[in-house]
Amino acid sequence: MSSGGIIRHLSRSRRVLSLLAATLLFPLAGVFVGIWEQQRATADWIDFENEHLRLARLVAQLEARMPPGAPPDFTIQFRRRGQLYGGPYAITQARAARDEAATLSTLMSIRRMLPPVVSWAAGLAGVLSAAVLVAGGLLGRFGRASRETLVRGFAAMRRVLPPVLALRITLGTVAFVAAVAFEAAALAQPGLGSAEMKMIAVAIAAVLASLWVAGKTLLRLRHALAAFEPDPLPMLGRPVGPAEAPGLWRLVTELATKLDALAPESIVVGLTEGFSVSAGPKILEPAEQALDGRTLYVPLPYLALLRPDEIATIISHELAHFAGGDTSYSLRFLPIYAGVDRSLSAVADGAASGSAFGLLRPAMRLGSFVMDQFHYAVRHWSREREFAADALSVRPTSPDAAMRALLRTGAVTPRVNETLDHAIEFPHAAPADLVTASIETALARGLDDPGEHLGIEQAHPTDTHPTTRDRLARFGGSLTPTLLAAAAAPPEPDAHQTLARYFADPARVCENATADFVGVVREHHHVYQAHLEATAAEVGEEARVLFDNSRRPAIFCSAVGAVFLLASLALAILGFPGLSRPEAHVVAWFACAPGAVFAAVGIVRLRRGERVLLTLRPDALVIPALDRPLPWHDIADLDMHMRYNGIGIRLLLPPEAPFPQCTQRSRALKLDTERRIITLRIGVPRKMAPRQVAELLGLYRRAAQARTLLTEHHARPTEPTDFPLPPETRHDATV
Repeated sequence: MSSGGIIRHLSRSRRVLSLLAATLLFPLAGVFVGIWEQQRATADWIDFENEHLRLARLVAQLEARMPPGAPPDFTIQFRRRGQLYGGPYAITQARAARDEAATLSTLMSIRRMLPPVVSWAAGLAGVLSAAVLVAGGLLGRFGRASRETLVRGFAAMRRVLPPVLALRITLGTVAFVAAVAFEAAALAQPGLGSAEMKMIAVAIAAVLASLWVAGKTLLRLRHALAAFEPDPLPMLGRPVGPAEAPGLWRLVTELATKLDALAPESIVVGLTEGFSVSAGPKILEPAEQALDGRTLYVPLPYLALLRPDEIATIISHELAHFAGGDTSYSLRFLPIYAGVDRSLSAVADGAASGSAFGLLRPAMRLGSFVMDQFHYAVRHWSREREFAADALSVRPTSPDAAMRALLRTGAVTPRVNETLDHAIEFPHAAPADLVTASIETALARGLDDPGEHLGIEQAHPTDTHPTTRDRLARFGGSLTPTLLAAAAAPPEPDAHQTLARYFADPARVCENATADFVGVVREHHHVYQAHLEATAAEVGEEARVLFDNSRRPAIFCSAVGAVFLLASLALAILGFPGLSRPEAHVVAWFACAPGAVFAAVGIVRLRRGERVLLTLRPDALVIPALDRPLPWHDIADLDMHMRYNGIGIRLLLPPEAPFPQCTQRSRALKLDTERRIITLRIGVPRKMAPRQVAELLGLYRRAAQARTLLTEHHARPTEPTDFPLPPETRHDATV
């Protein structure tokens, strides 16, 4: 086994062990904890019950020695909590100790009920987890044998999974709460101290937090059962009818007849993506036209750059999906994916709260396991149906044409992408016909080596296709030099004229598709630029200075000092009832000393003024103790956290940015030149909350990034009047 295979095997083994530990071993441990607690509970109850009986007998003996109305007998003694009592107090304390022992015995009797709850809840949680694991595994196995079983089985699982996860979370929470309550009850001993009280408070907090998180998660899981309506599939293109595309419709109809497949109800042409079929609702952009039913999407650049038999093979492959009902099955998969995903999201939101003590992790792992089994089965059928569609696609043509179609698609795709990418970068200079521009790019540069694209997966909006290498292997042919050369051969100079066999007016079809594509790109550019301008405008040109919050404390110190000084002056002049004049003077001097200190501190801080913590400029962040401002574009990452005495800010600078130096010693500032981290500790600024500081820093940083992008956009050279090729492609191609 290769090193890569060993690593994958070990990784899979770890995942399996982690899954079993979270879903089965953890509940099993809970069962043993419950059994162990049961043994302790019985022993503790016997001890407290015996103590109660002993104290009851002792109280009866003491009461017999001093019956009601008899004179006090101080020879009677009773020690409780280290204190010795005599006479009537001894009997009183003995009765209190007896009643306390009776209460604790009752508490221990109730406590004995908790361990079975722990064991049963944990055991049922383990059984439930095992049932989900077995059911998910069997459904995945049977689903790979029958697509109908896959859909029916996991459709039922989608409905059952939310209540099962809710029950699993409930059982886990009940076991946890019962175990914590049992241990907290053990702290209830005579003479309960502060340490025990703190531990009981911690236990109560843990119980309340777990109940809160579990309750919120259960409420979220209710929505996982809601009905799901798939969103329409966005598609950039226009529908073409038989009058606009007579040759294309004739070809598609003939191929559907030969394959005994359903013909598409509509054909959409565009510039992006690859050939594909779909049966659900769609939205055609940019016209926002709703479309439903069986649809075949045809990319115009490939229609011009591939040979007729290669195009026939690809369209036959897509129509074979209609013959196998693949598109309708894909629509049935979507609600299953959505339902399981909503269940996982509900549990994940609860686990993300950080106060679930790991109670939601088993439910999360169970949901992920079900999702993985469904995904593996769907992927299996996706691959099998792709291979089945490949097998059908060669009927109207030949295996050689099918292999060339796969190889040539990989060789053509980079040229098409380069042309469209340049149209995205220079939309105002894009030609009126990007299909012709794609052909010209392919003629100028030639096509890619098909052998370099054997590992790619064909572009498809909904399914995962096998790699080109796997699909070629199913055709039974070999990658001969002749085949590779034929797939990599550049298009004919008049390749754009081949579109005439498919469309009545190919130039108009290509120009309409180009206009739609460029229009969408321009609209996206406009929206993006408007977003950048709005973001940059959120920060004005003036710097924002954040001051420390020292003014109020200084005023408070001054006021306190003034009160003390006035009080000392009043004592010195007026005296105080009950004090002699010398005594009043002494008290006045003692009041004057702290008053002078408070007043001096307050006046000094007021005269010093408010200290600048940070200065936020539109272009940079200024920290007073650093020798240079920090440009926002030089801050790779910014992190802020609360401290007990203020705010902590960490800034990460990239290697290429100059690292600042300290101009003065400060315990609040730390520079780590090796890791290029600046750590700053500041108080909460005046008239601001910590959240507002974080929002302000993020706002200035986003605004600076927006201004940088806008500057780069405006600094571009004037867009050329003709559509350019990439600089590295400007050479004469040998055809």
